Amino acid sequence: MNAQARALTTTQHLPPVFGGANPQSLAKLRPIIESAFDAWLKKTKSAKTRTAYKNDVEQFLSFHGLETTHIEQMTRMVPDDVSSWRDHLMDAGGRPDKAGNPTPATDATVARKITAIRSFFSYLQVAGYKGGNPAHKNFVDAPSMPNVGLTPEIPPSQMIALLDAPVTKDHDGKEIPIGVRDRAWIALLAYMALRVEELHSINVGNIKRDGEHTVIHIKGKGNTTRKGVVPPRAAKALNAWIDLAAIREDRSGPLFRPGKSPRGMGRDGFKRERLNIRLIQKRMKQYCKEVDIDQSVTVHSLRVTAATVADRAGVSLKHIQEWLGHKDPRTTERYIRSGQDLDESPAYAVRFVAELKKKEVSQ
Repeated sequence: MNAQARALTTTQHLPPVFGGANPQSLAKLRPIIESAFDAWLKKTKSAKTRTAYKNDVEQFLSFHGLETTHIEQMTRMVPDDVSSWRDHLMDAGGRPDKAGNPTPATDATVARKITAIRSFFSYLQVAGYKGGNPAHKNFVDAPSMPNVGLTPEIPPSQMIALLDAPVTKDHDGKEIPIGVRDRAWIALLAYMALRVEELHSINVGNIKRDGEHTVIHIKGKGNTTRKGVVPPRAAKALNAWIDLAAIREDRSGPLFRPGKSPRGMGRDGFKRERLNIRLIQKRMKQYCKEVDIDQSVTVHSLRVTAATVADRAGVSLKHIQEWLGHKDPRTTERYIRSGQDLDESPAYAVRFVAELKKKEVSQ
């Protein structure tokens, strides 16, 4: 029996909720679950995360032919309902291709959606709900998400090439303003381990002096703020951009801005608006291609690379966690690509008997 059919059957076996109260009908249960749903969403400070979780639950209800406003129907779900949704997502839950055909959702997307359903039921249970959790890992397996390899790091040997990839002067020696701009935002992402959303939200006035340090007040996830140090190389690129764009006194204006015309290369000035995140991502791909960096690398790879390099330099996990703006050190650990320093691979030290004998003869 599917979820929709069960919803139409007798309600005499409704699960007890919130301290044992047993509603007489699903209609009476609705405001209770609605209230819990709102409270669960508000638990996280991130508006983006709240929207994603809300969409996940509504998508789950829609898949089972239920009205998204009838949140009380969640109490009728059983593990098979979650498993069938998972299987649908893995088969056709991704974005349609150019021809409009369904595509499989990524493992990361499926895992996140199953986690959202699981989290909501866990919240209900903590609040007093006596029913089971149909998305519990004992009932439903979500795709595994390995700690290593989700976002690739950039080999240190290629980082300098990427930092210098934006061309700042043409063949006649004339300045190319967008090249100066792009060197600045790449440097901030690389040396400060910023999220692209954090870079996008920086205003000129967020840059300050703190004793001997240049710092940027960063607005992170959940409206948290932290103070990030701008090291010398990044500060040099940043100051070159600010002076070229003549925006040092525009304290309330955005730091990184688009050119006034698509083909003007910034020579005709810049708009007083924020540089589009998608454009940053697109230009990052372009620069990676120009310097022959793996095309699986993304803007987020700069943040992962910075965390990994800091770890290999002996910086404590606690300091890296604070630097990245993470609440949980386990999140920070997933950023560090331990064991991927290929220059130090044990493979280069392996010698077999024939090779050793050959080496002895040559000596």
